[in-house]
Amino acid sequence: MKRSLPLLILLFLAHQVCIAADADAYPQRPIRLVVSSSPGGAADFIGRLLGEKISNALGQNVVVENRPGASGIIAAESVAKSAPDGYTLLLSSITTVGIIPVLYKKLPYDALKDFNHIGLLSTMPCVMVVPQSAPVHSVKEFVAFAKSKPDEVMYGSGGSGSPPQLMAELFKSLTGAPIVHVPYKGTGPAVIDLVGGRLHVMFDGLPSIIGQINSGKLRALATTSTSRSSVLPDVPTMTEAGLPGMVGGLWYGLSGPAGLPPSVIDKLSKAVFKFTALEDVKEQLATVGAQPTPLGPQGYTQFIRDEMGKWGHIIKLSGTTVD
Repeated sequence: MKRSLPLLILLFLAHQVCIAADADAYPQRPIRLVVSSSPGGAADFIGRLLGEKISNALGQNVVVENRPGASGIIAAESVAKSAPDGYTLLLSSITTVGIIPVLYKKLPYDALKDFNHIGLLSTMPCVMVVPQSAPVHSVKEFVAFAKSKPDEVMYGSGGSGSPPQLMAELFKSLTGAPIVHVPYKGTGPAVIDLVGGRLHVMFDGLPSIIGQINSGKLRALATTSTSRSSVLPDVPTMTEAGLPGMVGGLWYGLSGPAGLPPSVIDKLSKAVFKFTALEDVKEQLATVGAQPTPLGPQGYTQFIRDEMGKWGHIIKLSGTTVD
């Protein structure tokens, strides 16, 4: 046993050297980028744009794999439990690592311990919209309208615990407007009922509602961005409307399983910063109301902690639960 110990140590050290060498040569084969939504929509759009540009930057194909279901839990779990070699990555989001970790009592992954968060990519504000037939033309008028009809004014969302629902609950907590949640199985049916006047208001990202805004079926009252959207330049921000605490929205980043080699994290982080600096990326993100918001590993990890705290407070305050 004593004679074999030096050999075991040498084998272990040789193995570690090989791992380090592989990490330094990364990537040597195609990378899989897991997206927690079906093809189409904002997440898929950003995931495919990221995949194309990172492929160019790293000199390897990036294959986008759509793994929808269970509010993003399936996709996030699959990446958290994958080998920490940089060949399986997650398009992380407000849903998968911001809201779900503080909404569900039991999850098959820990949003902080089970991931190396590589960088924040982009943010997308939500837009407060009402039917064209609504008798309100500003946030102030809407709050007064809602307070004149306690518990009669309804807002829709794609489901309990979804970002649009929690954004509405944040609005409710800041204004005291007694609006009532009507959850749907997906955003599409909710938008249809909003256009038809069966709902009074919604808060959602532009991809879901921009068509109805442009056609005049929905009226945009305000955005949750820090400055006016280039897509809706005539629509004020919530801060301009008197609600400076109503800032935020949807966001997307890049994450991998915990234990990624530092050299792999460094290469991917640099690729993220290159991605957000490209002019054509800025232009394409702008078409869906998004903007590049680059943060490195430490900044993105702290950003996630802050978001979990923010939405955890709203979830507790509103009593939001999931089945």
